[in-house]
Amino acid sequence: MKSLKLKGIDKFLERIPKFSGKRIIILPIYCISVFTLSLIIQFYFDLLPTIIPVVGVFGYLIVIFPVLGVVLMGSIAIFLVYQMWYHRDRLKAKYGQLSYQKIFLVGFGGVVIIFSIVVHSLTPFYLWKFNFWSQIPFSIFIIPLTSYLTPISLVLGYIRFIIGVFICILALMMFVRSIETFGIDYMTVTYLYFPEESELQNHKIYSVLRHPTYSGILLICFGGMIIYLTLYSIAFFLILYGGMYIHIHFVEEKELINRFGDSYKEYRKKTPAFFVHIKSWCVFFKFILGRE
Repeated sequence: MKSLKLKGIDKFLERIPKFSGKRIIILPIYCISVFTLSLIIQFYFDLLPTIIPVVGVFGYLIVIFPVLGVVLMGSIAIFLVYQMWYHRDRLKAKYGQLSYQKIFLVGFGGVVIIFSIVVHSLTPFYLWKFNFWSQIPFSIFIIPLTSYLTPISLVLGYIRFIIGVFICILALMMFVRSIETFGIDYMTVTYLYFPEESELQNHKIYSVLRHPTYSGILLICFGGMIIYLTLYSIAFFLILYGGMYIHIHFVEEKELINRFGDSYKEYRKKTPAFFVHIKSWCVFFKFILGRE
């Protein structure tokens, strides 16, 4: 019978001996706790406009609180993930083979928060206090933009929903295929600390997309944006996209340029980071379907 064990899991566990055996249960408990706390904070910011009294013109600025909640958690996520890079040399010099184990939970926390932001973007939080949000000017931020095209708004709503769900399904498939193809050890940046143990990843998807895993995460949020198409959903997507772009461009790819030099700079110019060009959709779908 074919083993269901995830690719690269042995390599990953080899680098975190402190969590061997039954202690591995700490990891899912930690991830669930961080995920839940992050969502609670974001939902709290969502509810703040309904709690704070609206006084005068400036009182309407409370409408930005849901956006501020996502900005706050996104900033924390990027900061935590960055620590994996920032402390690498110091940790390797001090702890050697145990350096990755000393920091990976910090990076994990940042990644889990990013997932919570994606889930939050798919949640119509304004339905909890719809009487409040349906008032002007707050309603402007929760009404689908297609609603302004009155004669065909209902039809556009159905089309929007179908397209958004389709994109979310493709995104989930993309994310799962990336883990299955590249392995848990690569997804958890184990080889950031042990590059000498890494292998060249020669998959055709890299010829059309630089970061397939991140692409899957962003596409889920993009699909949610299409489903709702409100000012809030657009803002949530742009915040996630901006945060991931900053991290990729100034942290991860800086590392890759240091490692591979001008060849990676040329590759970056020719290959998109997150969204596949229409001419390359064939390669994209073959990868998702496992027919690469």
